Amino acid sequence: MRCVTRDPRLSGVDFTGSVLVAAEAVGKHLLIRFADGRTLHSHLLMSGSWRVGAAAREPEWRRRVELWMEDGRLTGLDLPLVGMVRTELEGQIVGHLGPDLCSAVAPDVVVVTMRLQRDRDAPLGGALLDQRNVAGFGNVYAVELPFIVGVSPFQPVGTISDLDGLIRIGAPMIRLHARPGARPGPRNTTGRRLATADHFVYGRRGRACPFCATILDGCDDRTSPWQRTSVWCPGCQRIEPTRTVDLGRARRLLALHPVRRDPMFPRSPPG
Repeated sequence: MRCVTRDPRLSGVDFTGSVLVAAEAVGKHLLIRFADGRTLHSHLLMSGSWRVGAAAREPEWRRRVELWMEDGRLTGLDLPLVGMVRTELEGQIVGHLGPDLCSAVAPDVVVVTMRLQRDRDAPLGGALLDQRNVAGFGNVYAVELPFIVGVSPFQPVGTISDLDGLIRIGAPMIRLHARPGARPGPRNTTGRRLATADHFVYGRRGRACPFCATILDGCDDRTSPWQRTSVWCPGCQRIEPTRTVDLGRARRLLALHPVRRDPMFPRSPPG
């Protein structure tokens, strides 16, 4: 292996001659492990990426890390956070995170549901985005999934019945979008192929609700309790003393979505 680093946080770190043995994504963290007990850690935030394969054409100042191997190349572009850690100490960086929805093994729905409801007063939208609960629900899903199941993003998670149903919809949807060869660009939560119909309510504040025709409401990242933009329907996503995930509504809204073929997706009751 040959290595080039162009980041002061990796000053004195050289992986030349090392053997890469594993690479694991945990949320937006990427852990690249080497046989000598070192791990190259990076966090992508909203701007970073890793490129696999052909040489990157971006200018050198954007190529923070380059690893050349006999059978391929890895290039870390615009990495906001990057550093080296001993492999046995990785838990200090990612040990606080919840289950990763995009890991090789499908998540345990019971475990994810329990973690989401640890703070029973937390609003659903904020709980979905809290990486300590579960890693993988980005803001598109934190807006779209509550709408799909007819629950307000402000509904306290401790007052939501059948919350596992939301996980059985959201987890396979995310895994579908993250699979190798998936279409880049906006994550399609509707199942419709029109470019203008990727989302039910995300980015559609002020338009008519596609379920009940009420005008959609919203807030920006300055006024949202979880510092992210949100959109909801004040008609069919009302905050109630208790609320049940509406799986019938979800099945109707997702009638065209390929996620319905996933074994995890909630099935209609018999009869």
